[in-house]
Amino acid sequence: MLNLCNKGMLISDFKKLEKLLNPVKIYNLYNFTPISAFSMDSRSIKKGQAFIAVKGKHCDGHEFIKEAVKNGASCVISQKDKVFNCQVPFYVVDDTYESLKDICRFIREKKNPTVYAITGSVGKTTAKEMLAFLLREDFSVLKNYKTENNILGVAKTLFSLQDEKVLILELGTNNPGEIKELSKAVRPDIGIITFIKPVHLAGLKNLKGIFEEKISMIAVNPKMKIVLNKDDACLSKFNSSKNVYWFGKGSNCHLYARFLKSNTEQSRFIIQDKLEFTLQSGFEGFIYNALAALLGASLLKIPLDKLVNKLCGFYDFPSQRMQMQEKNGFLFLNDAYNSNPYAFCEALKLVKKFSFKKIAVVADMLELGEKSAYYHKRLAQPLKNAGFDCVLTYGEQCFHLKEALGKIGYKNAYHFSSHAAISDFINERIKKGSLIFLKGSRGMQLEKIIERLSMERDSHKYLRESASITTPPSLDAR
Repeated sequence: MLNLCNKGMLISDFKKLEKLLNPVKIYNLYNFTPISAFSMDSRSIKKGQAFIAVKGKHCDGHEFIKEAVKNGASCVISQKDKVFNCQVPFYVVDDTYESLKDICRFIREKKNPTVYAITGSVGKTTAKEMLAFLLREDFSVLKNYKTENNILGVAKTLFSLQDEKVLILELGTNNPGEIKELSKAVRPDIGIITFIKPVHLAGLKNLKGIFEEKISMIAVNPKMKIVLNKDDACLSKFNSSKNVYWFGKGSNCHLYARFLKSNTEQSRFIIQDKLEFTLQSGFEGFIYNALAALLGASLLKIPLDKLVNKLCGFYDFPSQRMQMQEKNGFLFLNDAYNSNPYAFCEALKLVKKFSFKKIAVVADMLELGEKSAYYHKRLAQPLKNAGFDCVLTYGEQCFHLKEALGKIGYKNAYHFSSHAAISDFINERIKKGSLIFLKGSRGMQLEKIIERLSMERDSHKYLRESASITTPPSLDAR
């Protein structure tokens, strides 16, 4: 992970560090030197920084303690009582993840920027990027990288904080309690919630669980200004705070937009019935991200007309969010960074604007829990209505979708067992110049289909795999 050294010293007294960490044991305390910053990356750690050994999904930071010390770590924070033969202080704690939260709180309080926290079922990253784009002309801004929105990503961002006046953090969750814990660590001044939709149901169970999880951010700071989507059925019912600022499409909102017209490249709106706004995307749904960012930015007393005019020049939409790409003679509409029932149907509104031949490549929507098959089957009718010439499905859950399409009379649906089979089918069967719509959860890696189209096709492999695309479920092909 990238880590930038903070100017000056964060902690100059070993007693302050001990109070912050509440360690169960301390070794080599007589070698304590002031700490300039914290890091979780032994490769990029700088002299004078403290190394926190965290066990992650793919590797255990405790295995890199020696490397961190060799590269200049001034001390080590570990949850394993194993001290190596090196002359730096070791702070042994019960849980380094809890220590990360404590350190985040400490840095946030010491640096004291204005903190935005953005959460929601969909649209967090785009809203974050738009907000940073709006504020960076008037303020120095730090935001988390891409979608690094769990405790590791949030801590990495806080560790990079120097003298920025504004900190913009995207907060993500899979299970109950995560948003509240992250919010305690960063104590937002302004909280933004985009949508409450059926996402991460495996951990959050239902819409009520999702709503309670997202809204838990608000309890952390009674003075927090809260920016909410009035057009979201769940969020619109929230009324327990006088600090709520609403955005949506109705004039009863603090900030509202009315749709004018759109094509495949741009969407035009009128803001507050007086300010014309051009969204540099044919996907009209991005207006909610734009409104969240505009309203959030306006709370720092920037004139709205200035903000609207600036946002007309926003082009840097995050990768694989309604991204248009040309590859091997095909036009791809790549919306495969993530997928859920709501976002899927919203994306189809843009697809319908294209009049030429259209192909859908649909992969599993992950983490939908017990209702996963139900939600996949429900996509059949919207897909049929969107006018696709054929639908190519991929993944265990999407076999339910393929079957549902057949039951409503859609005959051009095919199910595949690999990215290779799909890309070969496109090369062999699909007319050049067609639009290919990609939609699936991040874990399904649909971008590999685009990558494969630039490689030489193995025709024998194509014939072998495509021959089985209409067979019932098996170990290899469906």
